[in-house]
Formats: sequence, structure tokens, C-alpha cells
Amino acid sequence: MNTRRTTLLIALVLALGTGLLMLNYVRTVQQNAARTNEPRTVVVATQDIPARAPITAQMLQRQTRPASAVDPDAIGDESKAVGALALITIPAGSTLTASKIGRPAELALPVRLTPGMRAVSIQVDRVKDVSGLIQPGDRVDVIAVPPRTGNAPPSAASILRGLRVLAIGAVLESPSATPPPQESDRTTVTLEVTPKQADLLTMADINTTLRLALRSPREPVASLDTEPLHFASAGATAVAAARVADPPAARPAQRSLPPGVMIIDGDRITSLSTSGTSGAGAP
Repeated sequence: MNTRRTTLLIALVLALGTGLLMLNYVRTVQQNAARTNEPRTVVVATQDIPARAPITAQMLQRQTRPASAVDPDAIGDESKAVGALALITIPAGSTLTASKIGRPAELALPVRLTPGMRAVSIQVDRVKDVSGLIQPGDRVDVIAVPPRTGNAPPSAASILRGLRVLAIGAVLESPSATPPPQESDRTTVTLEVTPKQADLLTMADINTTLRLALRSPREPVASLDTEPLHFASAGATAVAAARVADPPAARPAQRSLPPGVMIIDGDRITSLSTSGTSGAGAP
């Protein structure tokens, strides 16, 4: 009898526990269903917002929609969207979400460029970018060191001054807003330049060794002039090689170009031959 009573008591306790678990599960399902059907305030577009367009308060309004029909990252306060830029075209009536908008500082590089300027990247290492101390927003001078030819003494020149650093690697913000990039990420420095400076910087990057000099933020950008840079031109070699491939047609003989030098002075490029003649400069 005692064994039978014990078995019945255990079965009763198990049944009671199972019933409590089922009751708790049903209540949880009901609460979740009620929470899903609860209205949620969201911000929607009152008009079509083109991609890259700044969002203003007149473009937005609040609406109440079932929580089950709202994206998890939907924005519920206009202040979180006003002043941001639309990353994609947002049709009228669409809910604004965090994935559809972004602040200018968080967007791609073209948005950060001053109108009329260009972004040019150059390869760097820990020496060229001042041991990693250069950060986005700093101003730098570009120093070019041409290769030595013959017995010519070594030389260097500051060909561009006061350029704004747009990015270090893929980092567009200073360490105060973004963790500093790892050493492996410091492979390029992107500088903001004019179209003419972009040509000069690209030519100097190909033909010389570049270094960056960090400037004080309290120093005026135009406090010092740029310096002319002289380096041997490969133009004569290229022209001579091209003429070898010309067929021996009956055409006036052309004299070969003498060896020359190319001078970068500010935003001008001048080619000079050893005979004293000069080529046209690029304004």
C-alpha cells in the first residue's frame, strides 16, 4: 500500500508540474501576441526622398502602425532622422529605418569632399605618415624626393602644402570618434586636392618618393610657398623607343630629343632639355 500511494503521489506531482508549465507557456504566447498587435509610433516619409538628399522635418511625419508590420530598426523620433542623408530613395509613405539613412560623417568619401575638389590616395608606411600620428582632418605638406641620377646631389622639395587628410586607409574619422586603424590598415592616405594638384601628385607619386609633413592646425595653409622639383625625364627614352618601331617610310628625318629634366613648380609642369629649350608648361 505504501508503494502504491507513493507512486500515485509522484504521478500527481508530475501532472501538477506539467499543468503549471503548460499554463505558463500559454500565458507567454498570449502576451507575445498582444505585444505584437500593440501599436507602435514610427516616422514615415511624406514625399519621395531622393538618395543622398538631406532629410528635413517637412519630409517626415509620425504614424501609428501595428508592431508586427514595423521593421525592428524603424525610427520613432523625427530628431533621429532630421539632418541625415538618405542612403537610398525613400518612397512616400515608407517607414524610415536606421539602414536607410546616415549622418554625413558616416557616409562614403564623396560626400565629404569640398565641391570642386578631388580625392587622391598615396601609399604610405609608418615612416611616410609620421609614425601613424597623421589622422583624418589634419593638414599636411607633401615632400617629394626624386631619384638620384649620375653625380647629382640628393634633393627634396615641398611640392604641395596644406592638404587636408580625408582618410587613413578606410577610416574617415579621427580617433576621438573612431578607434585608430591598425598598422596593417595604414596602407594609404587620401588627400583632398584641386584637379591640377591631383595631376601633379599622381605624377610625383609615380616618379619620386613621397613623404608627408604634419602641419600645426594653428598655422595658415598658405604660410609658405611651394618649391620647384627637378627630376630626370624619361620622355626622351620613350620617344626614341617609339621611333624604332616606325616603318622606314620616306618622311622627313626627325632629330632625337636631347636628355631633359621635368620641373614641378606649384601647379605648373615644365620640361627642359639640356640644350636650353623648354617645353610647354601645364598651367
